[in-house]
Amino acid sequence: MRCIASRRTTTLLYGLFLTSGATTLVYEISWTRQAGLLFGHTVLAGSVVLASLFFGLAIGYGVGSRLCQFGRPLRWFGGCEIMAAVWVLLVPSLFDALQSPVVIRWMNGESQAWQWFSRAGIGITIFLPAAIALGATLPLMSQALSRVSGNPSRRAAIGYAWNTAGAMAGTLICTYLLLVRVGVSHSSFWAAGVGMGIGLLAIGLSRREVRQPPNPIGGSVKGSPSASSITMMTVAGLSGFITLALEILYTRLFSLVFHNSTYTFGNVVAVFLLSLALGSAIIAWLVRRVRAETILFWCGVFGAITCCVTLALFVNVTRLGYFTAGDSFVEHLLRGFGLVLGFIVVPVTVCGMIFPATWQVLSDREATGRVIGTLAMVNAIGAALGSLSASFIMLPTIGLWGGFLATSVLMIAVSILVWPRRQRYSSVAALTIGVLCIAMTAAAMPSWSTLGRDRDEVFLTRRESAYGWIDVTRSKESDAWYIRQNLHYRLGGTGAAAMRERRQARLPMLLHPDPQEVLFLGMGTGVTAAGAIHHQETERIEIVELIADVTAAARELGHRNDHVLDNDRVHVTTDDARHFLLGTEQRFDVIVSDLFVPWESQTGYLYTREHYVAAAEHLNDDGLFCLWLPVYQMGQREFTMIADTFATVFPETSLWWGKLDPSKPIIGLVGAMRPIEIDDSALAARLERLNRLPGGNDPQVAKLDDLRIAAIGDWPIQNAELLNLDEHPRVEFWTPQSLMAGKLLRGAWFAKFYDDVLAKLPTSDISVDSGSFLGDAAEVQGGRQTQRFLLFGQ
Repeated sequence: MRCIASRRTTTLLYGLFLTSGATTLVYEISWTRQAGLLFGHTVLAGSVVLASLFFGLAIGYGVGSRLCQFGRPLRWFGGCEIMAAVWVLLVPSLFDALQSPVVIRWMNGESQAWQWFSRAGIGITIFLPAAIALGATLPLMSQALSRVSGNPSRRAAIGYAWNTAGAMAGTLICTYLLLVRVGVSHSSFWAAGVGMGIGLLAIGLSRREVRQPPNPIGGSVKGSPSASSITMMTVAGLSGFITLALEILYTRLFSLVFHNSTYTFGNVVAVFLLSLALGSAIIAWLVRRVRAETILFWCGVFGAITCCVTLALFVNVTRLGYFTAGDSFVEHLLRGFGLVLGFIVVPVTVCGMIFPATWQVLSDREATGRVIGTLAMVNAIGAALGSLSASFIMLPTIGLWGGFLATSVLMIAVSILVWPRRQRYSSVAALTIGVLCIAMTAAAMPSWSTLGRDRDEVFLTRRESAYGWIDVTRSKESDAWYIRQNLHYRLGGTGAAAMRERRQARLPMLLHPDPQEVLFLGMGTGVTAAGAIHHQETERIEIVELIADVTAAARELGHRNDHVLDNDRVHVTTDDARHFLLGTEQRFDVIVSDLFVPWESQTGYLYTREHYVAAAEHLNDDGLFCLWLPVYQMGQREFTMIADTFATVFPETSLWWGKLDPSKPIIGLVGAMRPIEIDDSALAARLERLNRLPGGNDPQVAKLDDLRIAAIGDWPIQNAELLNLDEHPRVEFWTPQSLMAGKLLRGAWFAKFYDDVLAKLPTSDISVDSGSFLGDAAEVQGGRQTQRFLLFGQ
């Protein structure tokens, strides 16, 4: 049979497979972000998207293995790439069509099982056509590569390594370039264009193939499965389970030391894919020297040992401290990449050798594609189960450390399944060492949980969740209590901070004449929402909190947050804030948005124009939306962009002080559709009632003059062309750059920003019964001098 055997053609096929891997990961990243807007940016939604994709890939692997029987695999490969690219162009329109309150309310049933299955049904419907086409490309390209080598399974392993390396490249390109510069959905469009080019080139190359007669025999996996094929399919399934579980676990592990931006998560995924590519490449080299069954046995043992050893090294080297290395943004990312690489490359590479090693056991020249497709289908199903198990079973029940132990035990199970009959004594010794390593790691883990804690705080309780550790702590020097996420993110506190947190509710509620219905986006300690229960006119208080364990932790602080969660007027919903607004029919007088860290992955969607529009649509006619900004966590360009974006939705946008502090300033953006009007006498009566209540008094907002001091001014739009949008979530990508460049608005940077921008804002267009809210020009100037003195002592 004549076949395409030139080295040049082989290299070209590898290039096609590499590029295919890159486009697939761009699709996945873009889809995940688009799906988050429909499903909510939650762990539940993320797992549904991932499981839906792997379900489609699994079907695609099976379809591709069947298509290999009909010859011309390159032609089928090209057709599948084109089919996937065409469907990718339709996905954004499908998501837009489904983003309606009716669909979102349909998904938001009381049962979590219904929420999961409804989202999974939509996810599978949207992703299935493209995922099936993309999944089919693996066995088809493997079959094409099998014709250019005397060792088809080895050639397929090399191709798989290039494909996975392409996936790593796609992750980095999408994270660092496409998402912020091209746009979220447009990134997938660009990748679709490349995918169509791949497909056309593959179809062109297929003309040089000689059509292979249909092969109904199908090789090793046809007919009644042998004991060997059953074992290999089991191992392939375990490999997928272990690999995806480890990806979830390592992501959670590094969130303990990183600042959790899109860039740092991108680094973890990229290193993971690089390691998998290395594993496949090593198999291609090693299979000519060692039996595949022997490789599988030692991979299981070494995978368990290296997973435990590198985990112990990570904990003892980092001590779970916050990673701040690097004098610039680029250097910080490179050092972070090196940290991830150093600790996960060995165990993940070893794990990455297991799946392609199963191909070698069942290799068949004329049925290479079908064998690989069948094994890949089982592997994908295992991967979907692994991601779901890690997120919803391992992390909440046995915790992060227990999750690593469980995956190590599964690696030992792989070794047992392929126990070599030869080398009996060495294999027993190896398994014994592996089990001892797991046992020693388990013994050391209790002490690891004490690392990374603030030495000035007393640790009280910890909850293991899919979002990481949720800790309740108490100050050693005062009676302040705190809630922390993943050691280094404080979600608020009581004590001296309680007054400021209550002010975040008090100030916007005082600006509204009669706030009967109030919504809080984010809970933290519950102290902010507690500031609303002192307002007797308020009839309903809705709180939306993303993490159920934060709500449970806030209950522990009931003696510090006025037992707000037990108040009859309070209702708590566990959901993504943006998703809640898209699905609810309720309307509110005041909506208060908490202090969200702007550089955290996907938090930037709470600063987009579309989010502000969703909030505005759920305000009553005279309603107010107050967005509190942690100014000290953003640079001037991010603050300006957020305020500009906000002002394009709310024609009346004013700025207010939440905390006059040059090191950690907090500013609120208050948006309304019409000018704010204040009734002097009614406000004075409300303040008098509040000041008499226990916990209701705030010396900084006790009278109308205090509101004047808190007012900064109205915000005029400075650049309407550069906004933060769902398609271009610039804040999320730019804030980490300001963080690592040392340009956050604190200290000298904030002083300059105050003089150059804030001090020059026009006065707020607020009317009071007694006349102008801020008085004449002299009074305005005096107020700003008072602000500057309180800030800088000048």
